[in-house]
Amino acid sequence: MERMTRAAGPEQRSTSPLAQLSRQLNSACTAAVQPLELAAILEAEGLTDSLAQQRYGEVSVFSCAERLYGMVPYRAPGMPVVRAAPRPLPVRSLLRGGLYLLPALWSPALLALAPAADVFHGAGLGLLSASLFGWGWMQGVAYVGFTGLAFAPAVAALRLRRAGMAAAALGGGLAFALAAALGQDPTLVTLAALSVSVYLAAATALLVLGQEVTLLTASLPALLWLGVTRVWPGAADLSWAALPLPPVPAITLLLAVGGPLLAAWEATRHAGLAGAVQGSWRPVPWTQAGLHCVYGWLCAAAMSLVFLLPLSGLSPDAAGLTGLSWSLAPLVLTLGFMEFSTARVHRNLRLQAQRPDPIGRIVWGALGQVGAGAGRYLALLAGTYLAAGGVTAALSMTALPVPLLAGHLLMALSLLLSSLLNNFGLLPRVLIAWTVAVGVQLGALFLTGPETAYLLGAGAAAVSLSLLTVLAVRDVRHLM
Repeated sequence: MERMTRAAGPEQRSTSPLAQLSRQLNSACTAAVQPLELAAILEAEGLTDSLAQQRYGEVSVFSCAERLYGMVPYRAPGMPVVRAAPRPLPVRSLLRGGLYLLPALWSPALLALAPAADVFHGAGLGLLSASLFGWGWMQGVAYVGFTGLAFAPAVAALRLRRAGMAAAALGGGLAFALAAALGQDPTLVTLAALSVSVYLAAATALLVLGQEVTLLTASLPALLWLGVTRVWPGAADLSWAALPLPPVPAITLLLAVGGPLLAAWEATRHAGLAGAVQGSWRPVPWTQAGLHCVYGWLCAAAMSLVFLLPLSGLSPDAAGLTGLSWSLAPLVLTLGFMEFSTARVHRNLRLQAQRPDPIGRIVWGALGQVGAGAGRYLALLAGTYLAAGGVTAALSMTALPVPLLAGHLLMALSLLLSSLLNNFGLLPRVLIAWTVAVGVQLGALFLTGPETAYLLGAGAAAVSLSLLTVLAVRDVRHLM
């Protein structure tokens, strides 16, 4: 059979504008698995609907992308499919969960500095003020630090030092104003709030810089001191010194705050002039940082209001659910694994978007990845609560009510979906969902008990965030 050959002479190519565009974007066109990829490239190049109509005779950018997608055949990469390497155990992520729980170990020492009737007076007020507001402050500080990492570690270190110091000062000032307004001792309340705020700022800086082991090492002296004083109380007998504060709590607080503070100062000290020079012309996204602060405050309110508000009349216990506040510990302990699960879901979503499948199948597969990631995390959390239930039964402690347990699981799901949506750039929608959840919880407190109110608030957050996640995943651009 005679082989067909091309006639001699210059190569004949179509001169239509769309064909010329396809040759300019040849590598993108041949590698695209869906028109949306080409539409994103065209928009990035400045093509608008009106320009698409003028230059190429298409009604929109997406129509132009569809034409390009149809006229250039897909060519699979020549490289063989690379199988994912075995992933190491998420040791750092699991460690972060334990680090988040560290303040719960030494905060009783803060309350012991000046015992009060309840946690709403004296050092307790400073602890609550700094913890609740600090959750929001440090969300913003962490965001500022992560944006600095996009430029250089020195820029991130400098931003973390400055933003952390400012947040700690704001926390102390807020506690002082709150104590003065309530007629309490401003000195004690401010001292307690500053201690917690400084620790949170230092811990945030170390965690953002990826120095979890450093934070744990810096916290070991306080943990060892707590162990020694618990096993051998006589070793801490300093009554002969006539100190102005109880010695054991004071030393515990000094070690718990001083160690991480020195470690964070050392970690950010090397920023110095290099960080100032590199970061001087980099704009700091203060508006976005403020939104992350609001996000932290809303989450803190949704998780802790029913445990802190005096709820006499709504609960047989005049203190409401304060005695069950320990039930938040398993949730906080597994937050590190939640962060790992979120990162894993994002990685799987990117792989899903690269599959040469129809968009509908890609979307369904992406939803399956989100569901699988959430299921794994909730299974781990449920197992943790099961183990905690065994411990409470052995210690004859109050069993965790079913509505409260269900609320914790729904709250954990909400936090995971929020993290996912925040990474999609949908923080404003997440804020609306959490605002609705807090509103539902507060409204339910006037109609039912605190356990049911907590469950309803967590359910509202989980439902709204689940709907937002489904809508976000349907937009394939979020998967890339």
